[in-house]
Amino acid sequence: MDNNFSDSTLEVINPGTGKIVGKVKLTTTAQLDEMLGRSSKIFSYWKQESISSRSLLITKFRKKLISRVDDLVNTICDETGKKSFEALLEIFTSMDHMNHTIRLSKKVLKIQSRNSGFLKYKRARVTYEPFGIAGIISPWNYPLILSLSPVVEALLAGNCVILKPSEHTPLTTAILKKAWDSLGNYNDVFQVIYGEGDLGQHLVSSEKTDVICFTGSTNIGRIIARECAAKLKPAILELGGKDPMIVLGDAHLNRAVKAAVWGGMSNAGQTCISVENIFVQQSIYSDFCNQISKQVKSMSAGPQKKNHIGPITISAGLKKINRQLDELPASIKKVEGVSEDISRFVAPTVVFDPPDDSLICNEETFGPIITVTPFDTIEDAVKKANSTGYGLSASVFTRNKKTAREVAASLNSGSVVINDVLTGFGMADLPFGGKGISGLGRVHGKEGLLAFSHVKAITENRITFSGEPWWYETSGKIEILLKKFIRLWYG
Repeated sequence: MDNNFSDSTLEVINPGTGKIVGKVKLTTTAQLDEMLGRSSKIFSYWKQESISSRSLLITKFRKKLISRVDDLVNTICDETGKKSFEALLEIFTSMDHMNHTIRLSKKVLKIQSRNSGFLKYKRARVTYEPFGIAGIISPWNYPLILSLSPVVEALLAGNCVILKPSEHTPLTTAILKKAWDSLGNYNDVFQVIYGEGDLGQHLVSSEKTDVICFTGSTNIGRIIARECAAKLKPAILELGGKDPMIVLGDAHLNRAVKAAVWGGMSNAGQTCISVENIFVQQSIYSDFCNQISKQVKSMSAGPQKKNHIGPITISAGLKKINRQLDELPASIKKVEGVSEDISRFVAPTVVFDPPDDSLICNEETFGPIITVTPFDTIEDAVKKANSTGYGLSASVFTRNKKTAREVAASLNSGSVVINDVLTGFGMADLPFGGKGISGLGRVHGKEGLLAFSHVKAITENRITFSGEPWWYETSGKIEILLKKFIRLWYG
């Protein structure tokens, strides 16, 4: 059951229990325009705040959120249905990213001196300035970290922010806004809007937004890219993934199996970097299949704390999963765990050696479903892994470090994890983003701060002469000398 909309109110429903867990007031486009106007007014003050002042405010913001950890856990679980440990892990990762970004901003965003080359009588530097108003549209699967990380990066860079959370998970964002407003005089620096896709479209197309950050589907990302391109507006797009895992014959088998199950099933597989397609070398394929079958059969999906896997959060996701499974030939082998309520909970499932052209091999699944396919050579595995057009994340398992690094270099993805899964996202200093149909731009690390910054190059004279050698009055006289210098120095 998805959330209920009325003329002015959104009722939030727990997808695991079907119970109403909260309400928010919907934002109209007229109200959004008013918010954009307020952001424009306060931006002139906010951008003048020093990096240290902004960092201090964000630190206070973090402490306010930490004081509400229990509230955050309960709210995330209520509106997504995920398990409490998964919610707590999301909070931990969010706070660590926040803490690191605060420290990083003081180094990354300060004025940088640059080499002036042969023009030693000149001084060169780079400054990082905010764009203005950042429109951020976040998804439902991780309602805290996928909202908070870009918001913090944009704010530290000196931008004002208007955040539109998913209409499926607005309550976590409401906690963020309440914590921010309790800080004092900068309520309009960070504002939140609630609504469906048309409200997000208005945010993207507005002449008053200066940069857009969107996390969501590839199809919507393409629409946003076109809209931003027409206005030459910067866009950061973190889109879908079909993340491959390559397991070589010398891999630590037990570790690889456990990683595959956790990487593919955690958060009910509703993770953009979730392990989906697993490629296992033929020499260990049988053993891998036996072990992963045994582990998956012991797992369950359901609403109780004892269940490993929570619900599929939105009904469209459930339909997509069923469509991919139903399209498979009847002869394809599958192993399933248990689902205690098939109306919204999908049993953990492994599909063995599906057809290369099947939907489940080529479309993002976003559910607790993983495929396992054998391969002979590393080249064959890499070719299969790179065949979908997605390029968000990948993993490789082998005891040979040299081979692991070679495979990592050959994979078309924004990140690769060696002998592990997903953990690269948790490292706050690493940039995150994709290539191909998985998106454009980066968040996290110094790259995330710079993504929300206008880079300005400034040149000035250390010593000011009456003219420059290349100006009209003198250019003719130095032409012969310049030609000799070029030949001598660069020849």
